[in-house]
Amino acid sequence: MSKVVVSFRGQKAEFDLVEGLTGGTIKQSLIAIASDNNDSELQPADIKLLFKGKNLEHDNQDMVQLLKPAGKKSYKIMAMGRSSNEVHAIQEEHEDAKQRAPRIRDDLTPGGQREAERRKQLGRQMIMAAASRKATTSTAYGFGRIETLPNLPHRDQAHKILSELANDPGVLACMKKHNWHVGSLAELYPKGNVGQSAVCVMGLNKNKGQQILLRIRTDDLTGFRKILSIRKVLYHELAHNVHSEHDGKFFQLMRQIEKECTEMDWTQGEGLSAAEGGDADNAFTGGTYRLGGGGGVETTKNGISAREMRAQAALSRMTAEEQEIQQNCGCGREASFLPSSLLEPSSTSDHSTDGNSDVKDMEMS
Repeated sequence: MSKVVVSFRGQKAEFDLVEGLTGGTIKQSLIAIASDNNDSELQPADIKLLFKGKNLEHDNQDMVQLLKPAGKKSYKIMAMGRSSNEVHAIQEEHEDAKQRAPRIRDDLTPGGQREAERRKQLGRQMIMAAASRKATTSTAYGFGRIETLPNLPHRDQAHKILSELANDPGVLACMKKHNWHVGSLAELYPKGNVGQSAVCVMGLNKNKGQQILLRIRTDDLTGFRKILSIRKVLYHELAHNVHSEHDGKFFQLMRQIEKECTEMDWTQGEGLSAAEGGDADNAFTGGTYRLGGGGGVETTKNGISAREMRAQAALSRMTAEEQEIQQNCGCGREASFLPSSLLEPSSTSDHSTDGNSDVKDMEMS
């Protein structure tokens, strides 16, 4: 015969699961247990019976119908409850504690004001100490380290380019807003010719933020690509921290990142105000507008607001550069350009921006 095991105040009570066993009869038995422990004020309404996290509200409901036994030996129910006297005593104790220990800031005497100031100074010292510890350890956002390729010319310049990107005020403000931390920003070996080779990877995001690699050199290894083009690829790879597929949500986030990195660059006079809740969340506002039009929300026949329709239209109007990024992306094709030594079991979540190359020898410093 199946049993119902009820846990109540550190004790367990067992009941045979038979017809006629209800929540009410279980509560009456628990009241008897409480009475033996000098609590004679407990009432059935004060007790809650919980089965698998759900409250068994109806005292008259038959346990057999409720539990629908299927051969299990026992069913566990948690019971909890306090009498009105217990609740009242707890409330009185809480009020007494508040009276005995008033807040320091409510003490307007000279001694109370001195104590309040002392606590403020202590709080500031603790905040400064915590900030110092954080500065000496890993940061909550940004890039952990810079990695360049060895045995290539102008390695110092390569390091400078990546460092400037990693420490760009707008990029850092954007990463702070989204709470993104990337393990390293690394140089990607430029194997293949842009626009000619079958595979020419321009960027790679490994494991959604473990590492971002950027192709910063020209095809002949003697120079470096335009910084604006490199930044565009960085925005693309940062969007892969969240979205894997190149769908509308991905391109919306990519454009939002580009907008935020521009708006939140304090060196351009905008400051970090956008990172604190400015308008950078609106990545775009596509569509056309009529001067003098009303400010209300327009809706279409499908119930979609005019603003949403404009947003969808903006997504559909990808720039030529965005189309090239999408068409030449190497997502899911890592085996075609990464050496076997760098292909990890988790590499299926890597995301790369491809402008068309084979990649071999990606040694990091």
